[in-house]
Amino acid sequence: MKKHVIDFMHRGLVASVGGPVILAIVYLCIQGGGEAMTLTVNEVVLGILTSALMAFIAAGISVVYQIEKLPLMWASFIQAIVLYLDYLLIYLLNGWLKSELKVILIFTVCFVAGYIVIWTMIYFMSIRPSINKINRKIQES
Repeated sequence: MKKHVIDFMHRGLVASVGGPVILAIVYLCIQGGGEAMTLTVNEVVLGILTSALMAFIAAGISVVYQIEKLPLMWASFIQAIVLYLDYLLIYLLNGWLKSELKVILIFTVCFVAGYIVIWTMIYFMSIRPSINKINRKIQES
């Protein structure tokens, strides 16, 4: 367990450096959507700290795949829930999403669709070929 906590911290700290980059991209997207804004110092500080936290959690949670006794389906489910809550709560806290049911439902649909697409790509490009390779070696033995 200690190893997983250390891995979580290491992955999170490495990724959290990208928090300000994430923030810059979000603000550019908001501006590109026609929402020109002036930010206070508190808004900038909150944005930097929360986007670093968001990156920390998103990278750190990938440690669930290193837990041997945890089935892949459960690890994926845990990661999906943590990422969803991580993104949703930070987006709402920063005002990047409106606190409206319709907006949250659209975000949820986009998140689920994106997660499924990414996991399908990972499965067919990485996991499935690895399983096939292991099965061939077992059959040759």
